[in-house]
Amino acid sequence: MGNPRTPQIPSSCDDILTDRPIGHIATIRPDGQLSVHPVSLMWDGMHVRVSTVKSRQKYRNLLQDPRVAISIPHRNNPARYVEIRGLAELTDDPDRSFINSVAKHYLNLDAYPFDNPSDERITITIHAKQVSAPAVPLADGPAAIMVATTVYP
Repeated sequence: MGNPRTPQIPSSCDDILTDRPIGHIATIRPDGQLSVHPVSLMWDGMHVRVSTVKSRQKYRNLLQDPRVAISIPHRNNPARYVEIRGLAELTDDPDRSFINSVAKHYLNLDAYPFDNPSDERITITIHAKQVSAPAVPLADGPAAIMVATTVYP
């Protein structure tokens, strides 16, 4: 699915993508309406990846239509965000290696503890077609800049 014209996610977003963010992933339901879900994610320097189980609606939606969008705010400064629109690639995760890497990153656990024995895990890899990471006045500086200062006469 790679393409030399695939937009790059700016390195200025690395702190957003690596600081245990919660993204909001949008998929298209069979009736054409959007469906949005909060998700944990992993960033490998090129792609955002998300885990889900085959029983979830977002999986069924992506089987029908691979178009996807995800908005990822900085967890400590939500005025800073990156939005990625593109196509989803679905890959089975039979040994649970990907979801276990998510558990390690987010929970400091070696194995993801919340699945049922019958859950079939898949990994969603988002191949960017459009990336938006707007500069927001005052939001792109250190957090201290965001603190309101009142000067009394």
